[in-house]
Amino acid sequence: MRRAEIRLEYVWLALCLIVQAALLTHRLNLLPMWGDELFTVQAAGRLTGELLAMVRGDVHPPLYFLLAHCWEKLPFGDSPLVRARMLSVLFTLLATVALDRLWLRNTPRGMHLWCLALWTTSSCLLLYSRMARSYSLQVLLFILVCWAAWRWSEKITSSSRLLMWGASLAALLYTHYVPGIAAWAGCLVLLYRGREPRRLLIANALVLLAYLPWLATLASVVSIWQGKPGLLLVTNSRILEIGIKLGYSGFSFLFGEAVPVWMLPVTALLAIPAAWLLWMGGRAARAWFVPVTVTALIGFAGVAGWVSYAFGPARLLFLLPLALLAIAKGTQSSTRVGVVIAGALLAANLVGIMSYFQARDLLNIGYLAPMESIARNIAGSSPPGGTLVLVDGANLSGTVLEYYLPGFTTRQIFTAQDAEAARIEIGNPAIRRVWFLRNPRDITPGHALEHLENDLIRLREGELHRYTPFSPTQKALMHVANVQVSTDFSYSAWEFRDPKR
Repeated sequence: MRRAEIRLEYVWLALCLIVQAALLTHRLNLLPMWGDELFTVQAAGRLTGELLAMVRGDVHPPLYFLLAHCWEKLPFGDSPLVRARMLSVLFTLLATVALDRLWLRNTPRGMHLWCLALWTTSSCLLLYSRMARSYSLQVLLFILVCWAAWRWSEKITSSSRLLMWGASLAALLYTHYVPGIAAWAGCLVLLYRGREPRRLLIANALVLLAYLPWLATLASVVSIWQGKPGLLLVTNSRILEIGIKLGYSGFSFLFGEAVPVWMLPVTALLAIPAAWLLWMGGRAARAWFVPVTVTALIGFAGVAGWVSYAFGPARLLFLLPLALLAIAKGTQSSTRVGVVIAGALLAANLVGIMSYFQARDLLNIGYLAPMESIARNIAGSSPPGGTLVLVDGANLSGTVLEYYLPGFTTRQIFTAQDAEAARIEIGNPAIRRVWFLRNPRDITPGHALEHLENDLIRLREGELHRYTPFSPTQKALMHVANVQVSTDFSYSAWEFRDPKR
């Protein structure tokens, strides 16, 4: 019977890998490149010394970028972006194998099958595993760190297991700070039960020694993090902001971020049963409850203080295996009801996958910004000399536009001072054409962007180009949130000509 179960496990893993590989590799160029992906592409194309200086200056650990640098040298793929996204796909597939073989191998069969099924069909995992970022590498290394900690806790006197945990944790810290620090704290809670403080001290000393070359950069990140949270609020209440970030991340984990409008009420009805299943599974795994809680709290605190709510799920993706494991465990605690809820979650994610591949119902419209198409239009009708391109810096990635528009003068508008500097530059007789790109919602201080746009409309002849209409889901959510926009399109580009020239 055990041999038959093992064969079933391998068959199930192989089937899940085939399905996952097909989903992850299908149309890897579906979504446009966004700002963080451009950073990856540019860093991977640098010499090693330049790469290290670049990522240190942007306060990122170097491991993922070094791997992307080596990966970019392989002769395949249509573009550097597609190659970098393929590397993320590879890490996700390896994470699936690690999850199955390291975490699920000795779990009850039903729990094993459900966890792997929910993982394979996760719309959230699909979205972020196809980006040229370190998210999937963080997940892979987090799985290894947790497994190594558990193995070491079973035999705390083992030097080989001590080294395995220390090496995997150092690798995670060199990939990203938040999952590394969160996993470190959670593992220490788990390992302290072994009552071997001397060995714990040795292990932590080895991790610090391995991380010594990057410790000063980590210290600078902490100082930046402490001064940044106030700039990230989208409400007037810190407490409400925490609730929004927590709710958005939880929604993304359960249902993904590509949701057709008719699914919104379904997800609202399913949210509480899904949270109950997650809670039941977490309570049942008593040995891991406290360590996981510590890890999740530290991870969320780090991310909530660093990025806005829309980018929280990506930075917390390393917690997704724990969430799905708890949900799968919950199906064992209440078999009939649990299976129905888990099945509904799986179905909701399948709908999310179909919506994702239509590339129109994403909650974060920033992932749909068609910067390459806009750049193509600008380059096709305007000469580089005498053309000034102004970009809504708060809502659009000017760096991506610059990447696609070599030779053009591009300015990003964030403040009233930026807008005033743009007015002075527009007054230069050499500027014969001005392009003005913006999102319909102006979030610059004092609506500096709108004032600049109105001045240009008054002084110059203009033609408006519209891109990416809002989907029904986006319109519905903006209506609920009482967000007022000036157009039905996510992005617009004014082409202004000087009538006197």
